[in-house]
Amino acid sequence: MNSFSLYHYISSALNLRAVLLGLLGLMITASSCTNSEGIPEESDTDFVDNIEAMAPADTTAEAEIALPEKKYDGQLLAQVVFDSVDYIVPREQLLQPFILEFGDGTVVDKVMIRKVQEDKASEPAYYVVGIGMLNGAFRSMALQLDVASDNSLYLSSQATKFICNGNATCGFCYFNFKGNKIVGCSCESGQSADSSDCKQQVSEGNMLLKRGVKLRRYRELEEG
Repeated sequence: MNSFSLYHYISSALNLRAVLLGLLGLMITASSCTNSEGIPEESDTDFVDNIEAMAPADTTAEAEIALPEKKYDGQLLAQVVFDSVDYIVPREQLLQPFILEFGDGTVVDKVMIRKVQEDKASEPAYYVVGIGMLNGAFRSMALQLDVASDNSLYLSSQATKFICNGNATCGFCYFNFKGNKIVGCSCESGQSADSSDCKQQVSEGNMLLKRGVKLRRYRELEEG
């Protein structure tokens, strides 16, 4: 092979190599572009949003708990008819429940429903009252009744219990009223004015009709 032919051969080989390297570069560039288009870039805002979405819910907020409502347990005792109390349950049936409610040996021999109203413009209130004696001294217990829309009177275990505790010096210890509320106890007029002779005791709620008491109405007694 002469020198001209050798030079021509080497020149052709170099040109072919350059072409091949160029094609390879184009292929790599095209591949990079394809990958960039196939995987979209994520902005900083999108990244933060994604992190917040993955974060657990706030557990510091107090959960609202629905408490069950207490069932009303009132029992019908009487009804107000033309300003008079019409007893639906005989008062004698309440003697033993009052004795058990005192729970200290007080013997109750009288039960009544007392209407309390300061004046005609005021709303009246009704109390079922048990009166008895302990060691020679009068004692009284009053429970406020719930008044229904038809003027029926109900006693529930939620009614506040008021007790007047007297001693032998105070012959008769009874409630003081202001408006239609019980505000204290005092001895009857002309007796000892010492506050220690007639004390008030107040308790939230009562068990008067919750000790297995089964009241029978007048109608049931007549029929039975």
